[in-house]
Amino acid sequence: MNRRSIIGLSTVAALGVALYSGNAVGQSAKDLVGTWTIVSAEAFGPNPKGLLIFQPDGRYSLMLMRADLPKYVSNNRAQGTPEEYKAIGAGSISYFGTYSVSGSDLILRVEHSSFPNWVGTEQRRTNFTLTGDELKYTNTAPSVGGPPAVLVWRRAK
Repeated sequence: MNRRSIIGLSTVAALGVALYSGNAVGQSAKDLVGTWTIVSAEAFGPNPKGLLIFQPDGRYSLMLMRADLPKYVSNNRAQGTPEEYKAIGAGSISYFGTYSVSGSDLILRVEHSSFPNWVGTEQRRTNFTLTGDELKYTNTAPSVGGPPAVLVWRRAK
């Protein structure tokens, strides 16, 4: 075996090990396709509930909420109390639109949202990493204010 063959095989082997171990090697939008469930999102308390879906056509849908949202006493969401509306408004968000990846940024173009201030905006999620079945990013400007929020998602099986 000549030197060029050995170097070539070494490079292929190293790439194979990196891919097999789940390390992100050139993440792209197509790597996101599928359904993800929330693992952690500090602003949504312990054991948050959520689903994030990325379609192959570049569309996404996200729903995220606290596990302890109150039930409506009236059993009618159009007849909630001010306290119920406040807890549910602060403890949940949903939005959908189109997505892309640029370097270590996940770009979400919001077509519609339960937080109307985001409608028509581009939301950048920084420090985007995809390792194996874990998706992680930072929201530098959360809709509830406060410091940047790190969200962790796991690919649904």
